[in-house]
Amino acid sequence: RVGQCAVCGCAASQRCGKCHLTAYCSKEHQKEHWNTHRAHCSPYRVCESEELGRYLEASRDIQPGEVIMKDSPLVLGPRQVTVPVCLGCFTPVDGSYSCSLCGWPLCGPECQNVVLHYPECQLSRNRPIKVQVHKFMQVNQMYECITPLRCLWLKEKDPSKWSTLSQMESHMKERINTDVHEVNQANVVDFMNQYLKVKSFTPEEIHTVCGIIDVNGFEIPGPNAIGLYGKAYLLEHNCIPNTTRTFDSQLNIVIRAAVKIPKGSHITTSYTDPMWGTANRQLHLKTSKYFKCLCARCQDPTELGTHLSSLRCGQCPSGLMLPSPSPLSPEVWGCNDCSHKLDQQQVEEFLKQTGEKLVSLKEGSLAASEAFLKTTVTRLSENHYYRSDVKLAMAQMYGRTSAQQTPQLQELSKDLLNRKEQLCREVLKLADIFSPGESRLRGLLKYELQATCREKFRRLPKKLKLSPQAKPLLQECVEALKEASTILLRESPVQDEYQMGLQAEADLAKVTALLSKIH
Repeated sequence: RVGQCAVCGCAASQRCGKCHLTAYCSKEHQKEHWNTHRAHCSPYRVCESEELGRYLEASRDIQPGEVIMKDSPLVLGPRQVTVPVCLGCFTPVDGSYSCSLCGWPLCGPECQNVVLHYPECQLSRNRPIKVQVHKFMQVNQMYECITPLRCLWLKEKDPSKWSTLSQMESHMKERINTDVHEVNQANVVDFMNQYLKVKSFTPEEIHTVCGIIDVNGFEIPGPNAIGLYGKAYLLEHNCIPNTTRTFDSQLNIVIRAAVKIPKGSHITTSYTDPMWGTANRQLHLKTSKYFKCLCARCQDPTELGTHLSSLRCGQCPSGLMLPSPSPLSPEVWGCNDCSHKLDQQQVEEFLKQTGEKLVSLKEGSLAASEAFLKTTVTRLSENHYYRSDVKLAMAQMYGRTSAQQTPQLQELSKDLLNRKEQLCREVLKLADIFSPGESRLRGLLKYELQATCREKFRRLPKKLKLSPQAKPLLQECVEALKEASTILLRESPVQDEYQMGLQAEADLAKVTALLSKIH
């Protein structure tokens, strides 16, 4: 690839040997530029293989928490499935204000001139009358065209960004005869042609950008938005990722190392929830990213000894049912302790019924959650992903001040306080395996765990609070608050996790002061 020399601006085909990103026209200019470039030399290089295509590799050892890249969006838009939102800032709208030029609803006049809204505003003016949106506060298919329009807008208006976008995989061949292709034909291609009267893009171009969005888009928490990023899309998937991703207030994506990444290692993210079971992760990857993950975790029936997807055997006291011959192509499930077997259809039906019970649990009900754990203990493994999902929710619900009809931390009985601590520690063990290092999940669980330690300290008799007996409680609390504040303060300021990080930071100062009084 030809680039521009970082020293003289001439056409350059040589690249920095470490990051493979900065271009030079000669070795002399590379040497001349090194003192300047050294501080900014990327910790990764772009590599290529037949199996993976392009991917990112660490060009040096990368430390936990280190920023690997900060990437600005090529395209930002509402998610394909969304309620009507302001096309300038993504806040939900009710139709009380609309753009005076095109008719799309906005939150107010201040968003009418936002650059983000320009593509659909311009292209929607092909209609003889303005756009009219009638359905609010529920999913509205009209919005499925917006992000594709913003992608296609780049073709003429920003050829450089369009070139980057065009390099992204769309998996058009795999999508052609699928339901999602039919939906896009009706809700995007036909809608753009017939309703918006946009005729400047071919159906193939529209379908291609729809595929690019589905395969490469990053959903942004907070605003109901999705972003396409020109460097971050190169991150390959792994079911145990070595990075975390957050978004700043400008919706740039920030990729950090979750653990130490040795030089030469692939830099990975997870396109699924690492706490899902293998079948769920594989289904999501197959239907949205169009590939099968062959990582060590996916090929291990025990999921690295956690039994996150295993069932309990109904025929012997301690056996666990595992998929055979492989979790990637299960035909039967067999007990690891006796000869009992279940066929794949039986397992799928049982998991479907159990999943429906989980979904129907009353939101915020600790009693219903505890009942679910009690009734599934004889059928699901202790760490089964359904049970772990409930445990994580309960670890956060016990003592939560905002939950209705939920006792605050100080009101919990000794047994329930211990229960909250137990749940935190159980899920933390899984998080350490599947979402290791400085991950958001670890930050949240450490925040909840320190709350139990602080409450236990508060309940100590006054004469014991400055005794050596109190020291381990406060030490664990300090350690947990340090981790929680470090991790959660990396989240976007609009996120609840960021507010928790601020609280953890404030609490850390108080607990550290208390600890200093104990000798």
